[in-house]
Amino acid sequence: MNSQISCKELYQWLTEEKDFTIIDVLPPEYYASRHIPGAVNVCVYEMTFLDSIREKITDKKRSIVVYDSSNRSKASLCAVEKLSAAGFAEVFELAGGIEEWEGSGYPVDVLGPDMDEEPVPSDGTHPIDCGTSRLEWIGRNVFKKHWGTIDISGGEIIVANGVVAGGSVTMDMRSIKDCDLADESLNALLIRHLTSDDFFDVENHPTASFQITQCVPEKGATPGMPNYLVKGMLTIKGIAQEVAVPAIIVPGESSGIHAQACFSIDRTQWNITYGSGKLFEKLGMHLVNDTISLELFISAR
Repeated sequence: MNSQISCKELYQWLTEEKDFTIIDVLPPEYYASRHIPGAVNVCVYEMTFLDSIREKITDKKRSIVVYDSSNRSKASLCAVEKLSAAGFAEVFELAGGIEEWEGSGYPVDVLGPDMDEEPVPSDGTHPIDCGTSRLEWIGRNVFKKHWGTIDISGGEIIVANGVVAGGSVTMDMRSIKDCDLADESLNALLIRHLTSDDFFDVENHPTASFQITQCVPEKGATPGMPNYLVKGMLTIKGIAQEVAVPAIIVPGESSGIHAQACFSIDRTQWNITYGSGKLFEKLGMHLVNDTISLELFISAR
């Protein structure tokens, strides 16, 4: 039997000391923050969820109540489905989760600080940690692709009133690497090609940069989706062009910031023309897609 149980019914079960198991299916840090008295913690997001359940509950006829953060999340429903499919006969989902439970005035065990569901970046200028930040690139043609990295050599993210307000990123074009060619000679040949004036002309343009001109928060963005539209000037080979980049920017450890952005550019706008079908004919095997895919990973202190 699988159904919902109300907060009132669960409270009656607890006061009547009914024999059952109540399971908090959230990650341990949320369980440690607050949980329903008597609940045990088995995170449904872990691959070992069912293994952990079987260690705690050997009788598949035992009544089980699972609960989540709120009715906006599907974690408890997911737990019900997994437990039911595994043969547990009496699984109940707490309607409204711990949010409704606590909001209705029922008791909670509080062990740690409240977990802020929507932290905001701390105000100030956050210098980029070049050691943990990077730019990844992918170049393609109709037959194959190459991918690699470019080091970040400097930059900052500026936050005002909890919102990203500006900043910049500098890339060291001399550091360009290819990560897919195992043959050392072919790898070196490709890097020589990319750093030459056929592509990035690194001798004359050793750095590229992105200067933020505007950051627009994306209303209603859920975690894991871009929460900013970042506009700015991308400079490659001394040519500055405006780009708009969807980005995820979130608070990091010790008041830092993490950012990730995935976007594509038309390389010909920066005079990177080798093998472009826009500008050359009869290229044969030398045809290269005009689109370059870029993914930026930033950690700032």
